Parts: sequence; structure tokens; C-alpha cells
Amino acid sequence: MKTIKWNQINILNKNNVENIEEILLKNRWVDKTSLKEYFQPTYEHLHNPFELDGMEVAVSRILKARENKERVIVFWDYDVDWVSSTALLVRFFHEIGIQVSYRLPHRVTDWYWLKPYFFDDLLTNNVSLVITVDCGTRDIEAIRYAKKLNIDLIVTDHHAVPEEISDDILSIINPHKSNCNYCNKDLSWSWVAFKLLHAISLKLFSPKETLNNLKHYIDFAMLGTIADCMPLTWENRTIAYLWLKQIKNSKSHGLKKLIEWNNKDLDWNIIGFHVGPRLNAAGRMDTPYKALRVLLAWEDNLEEALEEIENLNTKRKTSTEKFILKANWSINPNSNVIIYDSNEIEHWILWLIASRLAEAHNKIAIVLRDEWNKLVASLRWPEYIDIVEVLESMKDLFEVFWWHKQAAGFTITKAKYREFKKTIEETVRTKVKLMDTQKIINIDTTIEAKSINKMLLDFIDSLKPFGIWNPKPLFIMEKIKFDRIEYLWKENKHIKLFKNWQNVDYIAFGFGNHYQLLREQQYLSIIFEIEKNVWNWQEKLNINIKDFIL
Repeated sequence: MKTIKWNQINILNKNNVENIEEILLKNRWVDKTSLKEYFQPTYEHLHNPFELDGMEVAVSRILKARENKERVIVFWDYDVDWVSSTALLVRFFHEIGIQVSYRLPHRVTDWYWLKPYFFDDLLTNNVSLVITVDCGTRDIEAIRYAKKLNIDLIVTDHHAVPEEISDDILSIINPHKSNCNYCNKDLSWSWVAFKLLHAISLKLFSPKETLNNLKHYIDFAMLGTIADCMPLTWENRTIAYLWLKQIKNSKSHGLKKLIEWNNKDLDWNIIGFHVGPRLNAAGRMDTPYKALRVLLAWEDNLEEALEEIENLNTKRKTSTEKFILKANWSINPNSNVIIYDSNEIEHWILWLIASRLAEAHNKIAIVLRDEWNKLVASLRWPEYIDIVEVLESMKDLFEVFWWHKQAAGFTITKAKYREFKKTIEETVRTKVKLMDTQKIINIDTTIEAKSINKMLLDFIDSLKPFGIWNPKPLFIMEKIKFDRIEYLWKENKHIKLFKNWQNVDYIAFGFGNHYQLLREQQYLSIIFEIEKNVWNWQEKLNINIKDFIL
């Protein structure tokens, strides 16, 4: 099938005999045994946090620090997942009487992760326990140094675990550990922090008080889960669902204020497209302490902090657009790898540029800048390409190397950069096949016009919150003869299609450039979502067209 935007269509279920609601549930791996957890999740559906290996040891050490009035440091990184995790632990630890503070590396001078020299400063300030947020497992030199100084280290993480783990770490809480049997491997770090809070609460409080703690802090766990693009299935979906139920009861005045700025219906999109980018902008364009300040601030101290991150977000958008425009002019259309370097790019937005380029061109994107006579790079790639193995084979070239799902970063000397560039381009050219670089769109099922009604829309709404692995339902309607096609609004960027006998709006946003092509077709098959449109207090079904099959 030929479409305008996509190379390949994948229809998950072509059987029109089946009930559409059953098809949508089957496509989301929901069976009869899991219906209640899917549609009516409760706090009882959360798993025992002590099933996470290392949790018992970690909780015992934290409670010992509480009893002995020791100084505890939460060592964290930069983005929303880390900021929300730190806010959760710092606020909770304060509430239960732990002397806690926080520390993060400087993105440019310290790069990422633990360094031995951090512990000299911590020792001077009588810190005896450090809890890492989303880092620490691989920092062997720093771990050994902390042990030498008699500083205990609890590592909490959700990234891939190396084959060998240092025995000098008191406890590692990571669902990806080989000996961890916890059923949910797709935990964001803020969700791991939430599990730590849950475990401590079970030791200290009654079931009712524990439940109150979970309700009060679930928003922080949700922030990282959605902003870090974790699958919205099982427990992850449960916290997103429960958060939406009590969104206005957050203990964070800053988070409530950020949500109030958004006038749209409450959904996970608020985090992904409104709250998350603003909190991230602090770390990208200045310091993430400003994002943490927003999440921890009391109501009377918020205005200045909120204004700061709003200004930083505006700066982030302007700067990103400028370099995307410049990068597009320098791209080699014959290469499967986009490599763009510029010393004008702020360090903090390297990954944003790489992400936008990878998404727009459906290729591996590498963006670099010169820092301290070395090259710092961020890599992003489409989800159907896996180049981690390729990068791992070249890791001897890197001074620093890290990777995540669809993302990686490294520092490399200028002397080794030419070898890296040649190797990555040759490897991708020989190993990445054409089929691997095709955009694929997954569609739930085909549907007829008579099946589109308010009952179906109500069922689709019951599947919320949508996200990774729980996508908004997508349908195909085949061979429609529209009565007419017109531009929508004066800018001629969007199109409206008309079927006079239907009380439904067919809208195709962003297809203005294809106006003439669409008018020439006798019949059109459409790929679309079903939405609710409210105008002048009147509710109407809306067909949001995502692509056309010609």
C-alpha cells in the first residue's frame, strides 16, 4: 500500500468479524484475566517493593542513618526522571526525619556520573551515606574510593547492568540485575525511587499511612515514567491512571502550577509535551537545580522559579530550531548516518538536535561539539535500528561511552575521531538494510463508517492514558468517495474533507501541500484516530486523519 508519509503499513488485526473492542484489547495484550487491572487499577495492584533485589539491605541502611542522625546525600543527574526522583526522595526523607541533601555533577566540567573527587568534598561535610539516582553501577574507580573513605553507597538504577558489579557497593536496586526476579523490568528511575519510598513506608508505618504516602508521591513517579518514555503497561499504566485520578492533590505546588498552565484535558500529554520540556529546559540551558527548585518550592516562593524555567524553555526552543535549520543544509542525502558538528551548539541541547534529526530523516544522527580539545557527541536513532552492538565494538575509541534505548553519547579525542567516523559510516552502510530504515506505522484494524459512533469513542477514552505500548487506537477506512475537499483556515496548511450524509468532521492536519493530489483521487483510504470535538458546547465526532492510502 502506498501512503504519503509512511513506507510500510502493518495492520495488527485484519479480521472484521471480531468485535472492535476485543481487537483493541488484544492488540494491547489485555486478556480476560487482566481486565480489572487494566480498567480499574488500584494501589493493591502495585507489587511488593521487597521483590527488588537489594531493597532489604538498602532500607535497613537508610533507617540506620535515620536513627543515628547521619548525613545522607542523594547524588543525581540532569533530566526529568532524575529531578523528579530526587524531589521524591528529598521531600520524603525530610518528612521521616533524615538529614538529607543533594548533589549533581556539572554537565560540562564533570560530564556525567560519579567521580572520586566528589567523595572528598562529601567526606569534608561528614556525609556517610550516598544514594545515587540513575548512575553509579559502572563507576568502579569512584566506588572503590568511596569504600576507602568509609562512605556507604546505595546505587539505584534502571539501565542495563554490566556483567561484573563491584562488591564495594552496599546495595544495587535495579530491575535489570540478573538475580532480580521483579516482574516489571520497564521501570523509570522515578518509579524505582517510588519503590524505595514504598518499602521504607512498609517498615515504618501502618497500611493506611503507607497508602497515604503512595498517594502523595505518585505524581513524582509518574513524571519520570512518562517523560522517560517508559511503556504504559501493567504497573506503569497503573501509576499513570492513579495519578490522573488525583492530579490536583499533588504535594508539589510547582507541579500543580505547571499543570494549571495547560488548558487542555488532563492526560499524559501534559507531562510529555508541557511539563517535561520545561523541567528539562532548566538542565539543558542552565542548571537542573532550577527544575528541582520548582518541584520542592512552597507556593509563596514559586513565581520567580516558574518564570525562570519558562524563559529557559523559550531559549531552548529558539536555539534548537536554529541549529536544526543549519544541520539540514549540511546533510548528505546518500548516507544512512547524519553527522553534524558545530562549536556554536550549547552542550545541553546536543541530544535534542540529534533526536530531531533522527526523527525527521529516519536515520542515525550524531551531533558533536568541541570541548576541552575533545569531541563530545550525542547519538539518536530510529526504534527499528539497533546500533548498540556496533558502538560497543568501537568502545575502545571512546574516553567516555554510555547508551540507553535509542540513544547514546561519548567523548572522543580528535585523533581517534576520523577512525570512528569512517568505521560507523562503513558499518551502517553494510549492516543496516533498506528494510531496517523504512518507516512503519502500526494500525489496529480496518473499520467501516457505520461502526464509528459515540459508544466506540467512549470505549477508546476508557483505554487512557495512552503512551508507549498502549497507543491511541489507529484505524483504516478504505475506498471513501468524499463529496469535496477544502483548505481548513487561511494558511492552507490543513485540509477538511466532507461526507455530507455523516455528522463527522474529517480533518487532515499538515496535508495542505497534498491538496491537489488528494483532489485528483476518485477514492481515498484513510488512516485515522477517532476524537471528540467540542465547539460552542456541542459535542461532535472528529476523524483525525494521519495519512492517506492512494
